[in-house]
Amino acid sequence: MSGSVPTTAPDAQEPVHSVAELPVAERRDEAWRRLGAQGGAVPLADGLAVTGFAGVKAVLREPNLFSAQQAFATVETGYPLIPLAFDPPEQTRYRRLLQPYFSPRRIRPLEAALRAQVVDIVEELKARGSCEFVQDVAVPFPTQALLTLLGLPLEDSARLTVWKDAALELTAEASGELQLSDEERSLRMERTLAMAGYFSELIGERRRHPGDDVLSELLSLDGDDRLSDEEVMGLCLMFVVAGLETVTDALSLGMERLAAHPELRRELVADPSLVPAAVEELLRLDPPAPFLPRVTAEDTELDGCPVPAGTWINAHLSTANRDEECCPHAQRADFHRTENPHTSFGLGAHRCLGAHLARLEMQLVYEEWHRRIPQYAITPGTEHRARLLRANIGMESLHLTFGADAQPASAP
Repeated sequence: MSGSVPTTAPDAQEPVHSVAELPVAERRDEAWRRLGAQGGAVPLADGLAVTGFAGVKAVLREPNLFSAQQAFATVETGYPLIPLAFDPPEQTRYRRLLQPYFSPRRIRPLEAALRAQVVDIVEELKARGSCEFVQDVAVPFPTQALLTLLGLPLEDSARLTVWKDAALELTAEASGELQLSDEERSLRMERTLAMAGYFSELIGERRRHPGDDVLSELLSLDGDDRLSDEEVMGLCLMFVVAGLETVTDALSLGMERLAAHPELRRELVADPSLVPAAVEELLRLDPPAPFLPRVTAEDTELDGCPVPAGTWINAHLSTANRDEECCPHAQRADFHRTENPHTSFGLGAHRCLGAHLARLEMQLVYEEWHRRIPQYAITPGTEHRARLLRANIGMESLHLTFGADAQPASAP
């Protein structure tokens, strides 16, 4: 099959009791295959894992039965994460108000400005001959894209990144995934408050002097559609906390797969028209949010087994996407699929609001990168490990060397 690359060959494994047991950092293909091989709904230490394509669709398409609001109730940001942390009917209202501002029609006009930003980034790296892709591309560009969407200066990119990291680390500490000293916690609190102050000042300014950006238009809604300053603050924090990290992670995971598989890289160089399909396939194999948390709002059943109200559910997109029910030869990377119904942007009421912008960002990076740097590989002797934290997965670092002499490293 042209363009198809198999993942690591399966082997016999003991049953999985926790995601922490899986080799996610070094061999995530093997990790997700092992979990998916157990089939259906799997009891794990952190709740019930729904791993199959049909089961994940069933969970995500019943937002009042499988509650996102209850799952995100423990995420303390000081403001409501809109619309992520709500269930219908509140979520339905927010979705109705926000959807027009994130449609392809509204996102497409950003393409020229975003493409120019990518070209500037890649050209600078090309002159260097090497890069650390996460910090040089995957972190700054999504931040610049958000600033462009909100009509803010690109010079704010660095401090917005610092604030975002601080907020995410506080969230990770609250969930027990990260330990911070008193000094570290205090510094991150200070940075998170600085971010809140930045957006509070921005909201006040845009209410007084509207521009032609998305934020100004949202603030201009009136009547029953009017959003309070608190609601708009929650929306801004959702953009930063939920939006930036996922695109950064998706770019880094996708580029690692391309760097480790020169066959795939060469396909994009030879035929740039494959990039949109490649984005979908790379997202299918590596969803940056590999599982979505939900809590059952009432007694129900999954795969014929009773599940009481209040049960913590994780809908595993990483395994659903590798289910043969999702697509044929699901363990293989294939940029020639005619259909790709992956779940990486979620499904139903909570389907990712920023999916069109995320797709555009990934397409622009892969197009301009492969046009300018057609030969690259993971730098020998450098680590390329994934990190699973806050239910997100991304590369800790990804050192790349350019040129004909670059040799591929081990596959993910």
